[in-house]
Amino acid sequence: MTIESYSGNQRPALWEVVLLLGIILLGLVLRILFLDQPLGSDEVCSWAYARRTPFLRMLEVALSDPNPPLYYSLLHFTMRIVGQSPALMRLPSVFFGVLMMPAVYWCMYQASFPKRDRLYAATLVAVSSMLIYYSQELRAYTMLVFFGVLSLGLSFRCIRNPSLLNNVAYGVAIVILSFTHNYGILLIAAQLIPLMFYKRWYTALTNIAVSLIMILFIFFQATQGALSLPQSQDLVSGWGGLFALFNMLNVGTIYLPTLTGLQLSPGVAYPDLTANLIISFCGLITFLLIFLSGFLKRKNYAPLQRQYLFSLIACIVIPSLLALLAGSPLFPRPQWLLRGLLYIWPLYYMAAVISLSYSRMRPYLITVLIFINGFSLYPYYTDHTRCKASTVLQELHRTTDGNDLIVVNPWYMYELVNYYYHGSAGKVGYDQGKGLIDITRLRESDAPLDPRFLPVADVPTVKGKVYFMWGIPDSESVKLFPHNQIYVYESN
Repeated sequence: MTIESYSGNQRPALWEVVLLLGIILLGLVLRILFLDQPLGSDEVCSWAYARRTPFLRMLEVALSDPNPPLYYSLLHFTMRIVGQSPALMRLPSVFFGVLMMPAVYWCMYQASFPKRDRLYAATLVAVSSMLIYYSQELRAYTMLVFFGVLSLGLSFRCIRNPSLLNNVAYGVAIVILSFTHNYGILLIAAQLIPLMFYKRWYTALTNIAVSLIMILFIFFQATQGALSLPQSQDLVSGWGGLFALFNMLNVGTIYLPTLTGLQLSPGVAYPDLTANLIISFCGLITFLLIFLSGFLKRKNYAPLQRQYLFSLIACIVIPSLLALLAGSPLFPRPQWLLRGLLYIWPLYYMAAVISLSYSRMRPYLITVLIFINGFSLYPYYTDHTRCKASTVLQELHRTTDGNDLIVVNPWYMYELVNYYYHGSAGKVGYDQGKGLIDITRLRESDAPLDPRFLPVADVPTVKGKVYFMWGIPDSESVKLFPHNQIYVYESN
């Protein structure tokens, strides 16, 4: 199939630049509000890797994480420059979250869609509650999303003009994408289909070469024990994962486990379940109307626009289908899988705006989407906390002494305890089947996060109280402390 000739677009007018800058400013303000919240458990993991010095030592330890160390490398230098306060450490996430808006605008420009469509898409990205949430998280997700959008726009350029410069730029973008997060390879694979369909062979070979490099890297990690599968939580599986993803795309951060079977996005909700159900229903109906409008008006699109729309849909649908595996032995932690698909959000918004290109209802439906995200953001800004345990651990710092013991259960949450608790009580980890883990030595050794090598030689004698953080102690762990008062904190 041949590519239609590209007529090009005029340079942005002054009013368009001013509006885009206003949208970017709005998105920036929404991303820096309450940026100094306590670090959550996943964020502490990022801090734990990035804090190590020198850089080569940090890089060696970070290779024990299932994800590539590129983000940890960036965070490592950020911390050395600006310090380790939560707000300052989150600046790279804010930076890529803000860059997402002009990236989406530019991607729509490359796909030859008109000015208003570009601005509408950038606006939805600016107010998206999901993208705002992860723009404030000390993880690699917004970096993943930004390079996902950038690579898609460059693939559009290569479809139109597969020059050497465009192919090199595309290759660099997907290399960074693949080494930002392992799930980036799903988007790269989805981009391969339209490249081959439109016979852009050199660009397709670039895509395949990067994919092979990433597969070899994942294989290397597997041989080093960094990709061992955690035990399944049996929270969601099959169609439940796909439905959860679709609901999150429609309503963002709203907490709705009663419908999805699992909260896969942040745990943000109104106290009244009815309010959350209404928001979910409004999001579902609005997006259904939007995509129905696009289907009915499909003949109005220019041939070139249809070709790019095909690429966009492929990059949404193919990674989304992986949600069917959520909860399976391959992806036993479905929340990890679906958070890794965050790059679908701006593509979904772009598809929604394109579907409304020839609809008179476009400004009204876009306004509804903005309000839905506003309703999702309200409980996030007013009531949500990223780490409830931080308050408990800080209280333990004041109330415990050297006679007490904190048991981190499960053991791999030990960095969160180390980050927030600085009291004199002893600390050990616990793993069912392996017993007590020496988490102090585990942290100091910089060993891969595997408790098999660092068991506690002897059960410590505890004169005071025993505090189990998170997991309810099983019968075997209770037997270890028969003469002590045992307290349990559950994050839920």
